[in-house]
Amino acid sequence: MMCGMAGWTAIGCFLADTRMGERGHMTGRTHMAVGAAVAVAAGLAAARLADPSAASASLASVGDASLSPAAFLSLAAAGAAGGLLPDTDVSTSEASQELGRAWAALVALIALSLALYTAGVTPAGQDPFVALRWLASQLGPNHLAGAMTLVAVCAVGRASGHRGFSHSLVALVATYAALRLALPALAVPLALGYASHLALDLLNKTPLRLLWPLRRGVCLGLLRSAGMADGLVLGLALLALLCSFARGVLGIVLPWPPGLPTWS
Repeated sequence: MMCGMAGWTAIGCFLADTRMGERGHMTGRTHMAVGAAVAVAAGLAAARLADPSAASASLASVGDASLSPAAFLSLAAAGAAGGLLPDTDVSTSEASQELGRAWAALVALIALSLALYTAGVTPAGQDPFVALRWLASQLGPNHLAGAMTLVAVCAVGRASGHRGFSHSLVALVATYAALRLALPALAVPLALGYASHLALDLLNKTPLRLLWPLRRGVCLGLLRSAGMADGLVLGLALLALLCSFARGVLGIVLPWPPGLPTWS
């Protein structure tokens, strides 16, 4: 259920308008698409290496499906979410808006429980917070510690300004550690999405404090991502996702140009 909600959230956020590109940065949807593509590709590679018969074959010759649709969606949603996480340091970014919606939904649920209890709709003797208590019972100390660490990472990132702490290697490691506690099954694809965001942001002309706490920013200055480059990267990421779905989920053997290296 959690993976399904994450998938629909990621799809809705991807379809929403984004203004990040107007300020010279990669758009949110491009970060999501690249994060999803990287996470799915890593998942396919892991599944392939786990199967000795597949690992000994070439990339062009293996057509057996290695990912279920649910696994593909989970990887893509986790990678897309990770691709947005560094931008929680910007109040107008998609990541911050989605985080705000999640808190608003929790507050609304608590308020609804109180309203029903006050209005006498809740049967006598029944706990109005039974759903919340059940949810809390499913969360162990590790989940809570991971969630609190992730909140702390986002808070420090917001306090340090855009392309500050949240765009650093320290934040990447801290986020991965938090996710290993809170969502161990999705920690790697989320962290890969996060890393893809940092890699993309390195390409344009606005420095990011990759080596925080050092104040010196780093950038390669290769792209002006508000223009054609952003659309090109987005298109390539979506094409990679489509190919990964066709080969990894549907088991379709894709044509492989002669002369290009294969897996083996």
